[in-house]
Formats: sequence, structure tokens, C-alpha cells
Amino acid sequence: TGWLVLLESPTPAEPLAGDSGQLLDNMLRAMRLHRHPRCFVATLSQPQPGRPAEGEPPAAGLQQALTTLRPAMVLVLGHVAARAALGRTEPLGRLRAELHQLAGCPAIVTYDPAFLLRSQGNKGAAWADLCRALALVHATTVHP
Repeated sequence: TGWLVLLESPTPAEPLAGDSGQLLDNMLRAMRLHRHPRCFVATLSQPQPGRPAEGEPPAAGLQQALTTLRPAMVLVLGHVAARAALGRTEPLGRLRAELHQLAGCPAIVTYDPAFLLRSQGNKGAAWADLCRALALVHATTVHP
């Protein structure tokens, strides 16, 4: 069972750089995914209104990654990543409340690490979302 973590990052080539990257690493460590052989971190960005997206649209690259990796769970961190991945514009609180599907893979939306650094009071809610994702994966994983 694999995991795909999608987020917006100020350093797309190095999503684990800086303070927000360190927090993301700590979040993955707490979930025991930091050394998981099939835990992949990818960055998404939303095209700016009025400006064409350069290169391949995020949805096409994401679709290819989902088809190739077939993760047991997709974690979508932050509003920008949620808009890019899900194509939905509802507030983050509403997106967090439901289980989503991306190309047949379950997806959970929660706060991004940069936001959590600015808004420490939301760390508990983010942890609850991560625990829900873990529980869903464990519930669907067949143990011999």
C-alpha cells in the first residue's frame, strides 16, 4: 500500500526544505511514513487567473502519477493543492470534511504545513485528518 502526498511548496524541487518541509517530515514521521518505500511527495500549483499554465496542466501529471502509483491514500495538503487536484473551490473546512476520490484512489484534504506554522491552533485538526487517513488505509488493507 502506497501513499501520495500532494502539496503546494515554496520550493517545488525540494518539498522537504525549510521550516514547512521540516514540519511535513515530522508529520510523515509521526504517521510512520517517513521511511515508507512507497510514500511519494509531489508538489502542485494552481495556474494564475488570466495566465496560461506553462507545460502540462497539473491534472494531467497528477492523473499519470495516480495511474502509475495506485496509492492506497492520497493526502492533499492545503487549499491551493486541493483546488489543483480536485478542481473544487469550496472552503478548506468543507473539503476536509469529506472523503474524496482521485482516479479511484481515496483522498483526504487537510491543512498544509506552511499554514500550520502560522496557525498553530489547527495542528490538532490536521493530526485528526491524518489519523483518519491512516485508519481508512488500515481498514481497507487485507491482513493475512
